[in-house]
Amino acid sequence: MKLNQIEYFVVLAEELHFGRAAERLHRSQPPLSRQIQLLEAELGVDLFIRNAQRVRLTDAGRAFLHEVRPVLLRLRQAADAARRAAAGETGHLAVGATGSAIFGILPHILRAFRARHPGVTVELQQAPKGAQIQALKDRRIAIAFVRSLTEDQELAHDLVLEEQFLVALARENPLAGRPAIALADLAAEGFILYRGQSWPSIADQIVHHCQQAGFSPRVVQEADDMQSAAALAALGIGVTLVAASLSQMQLRDLVYRPLAGEGTQPTTRLYAAYRRDDPSAALAAFRRICAAEAATEAGPRSG
Repeated sequence: MKLNQIEYFVVLAEELHFGRAAERLHRSQPPLSRQIQLLEAELGVDLFIRNAQRVRLTDAGRAFLHEVRPVLLRLRQAADAARRAAAGETGHLAVGATGSAIFGILPHILRAFRARHPGVTVELQQAPKGAQIQALKDRRIAIAFVRSLTEDQELAHDLVLEEQFLVALARENPLAGRPAIALADLAAEGFILYRGQSWPSIADQIVHHCQQAGFSPRVVQEADDMQSAAALAALGIGVTLVAASLSQMQLRDLVYRPLAGEGTQPTTRLYAAYRRDDPSAALAAFRRICAAEAATEAGPRSG
C-alpha cells in the first residue's frame, strides 16, 4: 500500500467524481483510476461503486475512509515536522556556557535565536570549560561557550567576541582610586586566578600578560570561574583580571578599572565550540545567529 494510493482514495472519497478528484490532485483520470484499482486489489475489497452516473463509497470504502483519514493527516504532519526539523525550525539544542559568558553577548544570542526559531527548545547548561568540553565530546551538549581553546580534532570553533581585560579589585585597595591601572603596577599584588578545570585556560593568558609586563603573578587564591574570582577580589583577598562584560556584575565592595598604558591592551576572547561531525540544522541556525550578533556587537544596542 503506497502513500499516494491512500491520498488518491481520500480525495476521490471526498469528491465522489473522478474528474474533480483528478483535477484536485493535478493528475489525469487514468492514473487515478489505476491506483484506486491497485489499492482495491491489495485490500481484496471494492471501495467504490462506479457507474455511468455516479461514484459511491461501499460499506468497506466508508470504513476504510474512517480509519485512514486521521492516519493520512498524521503522515502529513509527520512529513511537515521532518521538513521543519531539517530546516532547523524545531528540535532541541543544549548549550553550554561558562558563567562569565552570561554577562556578555550570550543573552543577546539566546534572545535572537528564540525569536527566530521559537520551535527549538534551548537548554542552557552552565559549567566550567573542562566540563563543557567533555559534555561536547559525549554529545550531551551541541555547542559550548568557552574563553580558551582546547586542541582536539573532533572539535571546531567560531570566534564570538573579543573584549578587553579589566582589573577587578576591592574598593579598599589603594589602586582602586586610580582611573586606570598599569598591569606592571599589579606586580606587588596577590592574584586570584581561575582555570575552569582545563588547560590551556584563561589563567594561562593572564600569567602570559603579566610576564609581558615584566613580572610573574603571585597567586594567592584559585577560583573555579571568572565571576567567583571577582567576588573573592571584592573581599580583598587579591586582584584579578576579568572580561569587560563581567563589569555588569556589581558588588558593593568591588570595583573595575581599565588597564592603563599605550598600545594594544590585553584582551580575552569568547569562542563557540562544537563537534565537527554534528549535522544538526538547529546548531547550524544557532551558529548563524552567533555570527550575526558578533558582527553587530560593537554597535549600539537598545533594550
